[in-house]
Amino acid sequence: MSNQARISSIDALEAFRTELLHYTEKARVALEDMTGEVRRTRTWLDVDRTQYWTSQSKKLTKLLHQAEEELYSANLSNPRSTNAIQKLAVARVRHKLEAAAAKLQLIKHWRQIYDNRSSPLLRQLEPMFFRVGQHLPKAVHSLGESIKALQAYAEAGPQAQRPPAPAAEALTPPAPTP
Repeated sequence: MSNQARISSIDALEAFRTELLHYTEKARVALEDMTGEVRRTRTWLDVDRTQYWTSQSKKLTKLLHQAEEELYSANLSNPRSTNAIQKLAVARVRHKLEAAAAKLQLIKHWRQIYDNRSSPLLRQLEPMFFRVGQHLPKAVHSLGESIKALQAYAEAGPQAQRPPAPAAEALTPPAPTP
């Protein structure tokens, strides 16, 4: 058995280190994208959709009051008339207002469901964030240091690799000089 290491390809280790760097960056970006999408969806539910349907409800409430006033005015001016057009307008606006209220309730329901489903999944990603943020950079650094050490070893060549002196010779004191 030989006392020296056989280094065949430091380039393969360097290529692996480079790929590990690329993987670390891609994994970090992917994790950030996932959490960003979760946040954006939550904001979309909380802000965008809630504000939209709230403003629609207010707008439709005003339209309903206006349609009811028109129906009331039509009834006062001609009590014997059926006022079908005004009644239809009131019914149409009331139906739209009920639909908007239903949408708001649905958004409230989906916000709860979304939080209940997304929070545990995000918690499962926390160890991956730690690995990508802490362990992989340390592994890349350690691999780089190992590559440097192997390059130095390979450059030193066999002449620098002498076997150590036997232990018995190292412990004998030098002979006295007369």
